[in-house]
Parts: sequence; C-alpha cells; structure tokens
Amino acid sequence: MKLDKIFTDSFDTFKVFDKLDTQQASLTNYSSPNSVWQILNHLIIWQDYQIDKLCKIETKDINETDTWFTEKDVLDQRLLNDKIAKFENQIDKIKAELSKVTIEQKDIEQKLKIIQDLTIHLSFHLGEIVLIMRQNRHYPMPNEMKTFLTSE
Repeated sequence: MKLDKIFTDSFDTFKVFDKLDTQQASLTNYSSPNSVWQILNHLIIWQDYQIDKLCKIETKDINETDTWFTEKDVLDQRLLNDKIAKFENQIDKIKAELSKVTIEQKDIEQKLKIIQDLTIHLSFHLGEIVLIMRQNRHYPMPNEMKTFLTSE
C-alpha cells in the first residue's frame, strides 16, 4: 500500500510565495515576532533537517531557536527568489520521498512521524504568513480564495 495519496494536499502552499516581493517578504505585524522572510528561512532550515531524517541521512539534532534569522528584511529580489525556489524544491523532494513510503517498510512509524511533523509545521507557519499578508492587504480573504487559487 502506497501512502502518498493520504497526504495529497498536505504540502499545498496556497500560493503564499507566488509573486512575493521584498517589501511583502519583510512584512510583520505589531503582534507577530517574525517577518515573512524570517519564517521562509526558518521553514527551509527546518525542512532540510527533516528531509535528511526522512532520507536516513545522518544528522545531528538542531535547536529550533537556531533556525531563525535575526534579519527581518530582505532587500534583494534575486535572493528572495532563490530562497523561494529552494523551498519549492524541498516540497518536491518531500513529495518524492513520500511516494516511496509503503506500509510494509519496517521504519514506517518513524517515517510517518517525520511526515506528520513536516505537515503540521508547514501548516502552522503558512497560517502565520497568510495572517500577516491578509492584515497587510496582500493576500485574499477566505471568500476570495477559490478564485485566487484557480487563477494564474
């Protein structure tokens, strides 16, 4: 039995990084401790760590607080685009690894725990980004999502 169908939409990013510019990536809110840029970089570092674990690459544990950039602003669009591309490549790699997971594997519980951690972590931080972007009028409201998600 292949398990990737169970997680079909679990790594959907709801276009939060589509057409993101440096001004938007540098956004935060008065009550939000991190900018979109910081969250993106945190996700990349954390996902690298989790992908290594999923692929059985020896890795030392990381301290979550060490995964946060102190710099809230990004000034270089090319750098931002490169980070978004790296993030998207990670999502593709996670999906590829997930497609290899079967219920018959002896390490299935460990792999499913990592995948669960990845999906929960991603959902949490995407929600943060959506909230920051909505509060700054750069992301559609819930009633506008269907049109937004189906448009180019």
